[in-house]
Amino acid sequence: MKFGLIQEKKFGTSAGAYSIVTNRENYDSQITLTDFEAAMVVSHFEKENIHVGNVKSNASLASKTFRLYPSGKTIHLNVVYPKAKKTELRLYISSEAGFKPHGGEIWFIFCKDAAIWIGAMDESNWRSELSELKQDESDEIYQRCVNDTDRIRIATLKARDTYVRDRNIAAKRMQLSGFTCEFDASHKLFISRFSNNPYLEVHHLVPIGLQRDFKKPLDTIHNIFCLCPFCHRAVHHAKESFAREILSNLALKRPILNTFNLSVTELLSLYAVEEID
Repeated sequence: MKFGLIQEKKFGTSAGAYSIVTNRENYDSQITLTDFEAAMVVSHFEKENIHVGNVKSNASLASKTFRLYPSGKTIHLNVVYPKAKKTELRLYISSEAGFKPHGGEIWFIFCKDAAIWIGAMDESNWRSELSELKQDESDEIYQRCVNDTDRIRIATLKARDTYVRDRNIAAKRMQLSGFTCEFDASHKLFISRFSNNPYLEVHHLVPIGLQRDFKKPLDTIHNIFCLCPFCHRAVHHAKESFAREILSNLALKRPILNTFNLSVTELLSLYAVEEID
């Protein structure tokens, strides 16, 4: 899969790809590079400099230099076209060379500083580290503001830019939702002691914590969705499959993703809950 915004931010690059290592790939000590992975490797090393045939027939040309993430250590892995037609590009992984991820791990490759980097990590760590990049530490303050007073407040994100979030926009979205959960209108809500309306939480589908990465404002009535507390927490904390279900459902309700040139898959990657092949 091609790097999206979150992966690009994490690794400081505009070109990268990632996928899951299969048990067979680990056993065979080889990964067939596809799509973005192959294109990146060919672009970096240049097609004419990639050996055609088995490694032993030209070991020096087969050997390619990579930098290992995160240490930056230089390692050498073999990359070849095993067939004369160059329809398949193969990367050989090796514990001895310094890179042999286990089956089920996420392996990734990206270009940065005129070098090509390679690395791997456990899927849970991958999702955890990437999901941190969109976190909104002041969301609790914002939710209290929405359900409390009529004032417009500024939420200051710790160690980040300051984004202005208008409580009145959120209040308007609540009215448009009919004071129901926009994922499932049948979800039961309690009455807020402050507003005397059904209690809802508001959620920016394209996360407000990524505002500096988008030229268009994210605090808009079309990007805000009203959710019951259960669904709102699920978006941020539930297992990936359930979070995907909620986010995909919301994305189809309004054409907000078109505004930011995002696909549903790219939206899911912003939350680090996308399905990884």
